Amino acid sequence: MNLLRGKEKKNPQKSKLFLVLSLHRSGSSATAGVLHHLGVHMGDNLLDADYSNPKGHFENLDFLKINEKILASVGAKWSAPPLRETIISSNFSKCEIRSFLLNQKKPIWGLKDPRTVLTFDIWKSHLEDIADVTYVFVWRSLEESAQSLANRHKYDLIAAREILAAYFENLMYFREKLEKENRDIIDVQFNNLLDRPEDFIKEINLRINQPSDHNLDVIKKFLDKRLKHF
Repeated sequence: MNLLRGKEKKNPQKSKLFLVLSLHRSGSSATAGVLHHLGVHMGDNLLDADYSNPKGHFENLDFLKINEKILASVGAKWSAPPLRETIISSNFSKCEIRSFLLNQKKPIWGLKDPRTVLTFDIWKSHLEDIADVTYVFVWRSLEESAQSLANRHKYDLIAAREILAAYFENLMYFREKLEKENRDIIDVQFNNLLDRPEDFIKEINLRINQPSDHNLDVIKKFLDKRLKHF
């Protein structure tokens, strides 16, 4: 796990936000679930659990819907990712984004939706304006994520890999960009999270002033390797 602590001066008026950035089928639901069990508010209107994530997605439905609208504004969708340059040219309503964030924010809160890797250029300045953001990057091999996506949606593996390749390119780009900006970053390897959640738990608890092992037993029960999909 690689940790970068931002050196910029913190604004005590800002809320504390954990933004999860990931590919689809890369362990972001498990990561967001850990945040939830540590007391991070992931939203009031969450995507329901289903057969592929029986313990829940911990995904704010209103956030997801705005991401879908941003993608639609440039003629794209999650399974047909746009170029970053195309997203940047979107004229999506800044007022809608600001209204959503102001209505959703809590003293300690989180947002997770893999589509954010495609729309992040639209969100970035607004998020950093209202919150002290910790960026949580979730990593899983492109091949494993593609296999899991193919299994879930009955896609051809090549097609699944092509979809996620665009996400992975953006994920790498934003990881490098935020590091250069000296932002607060936590990298989570999905397999490591399942094997040894203590490391990630410690870093989150550090940021919200809780004991380093707070709710460790609860989270170990929540994380279930049997629910890992390939």
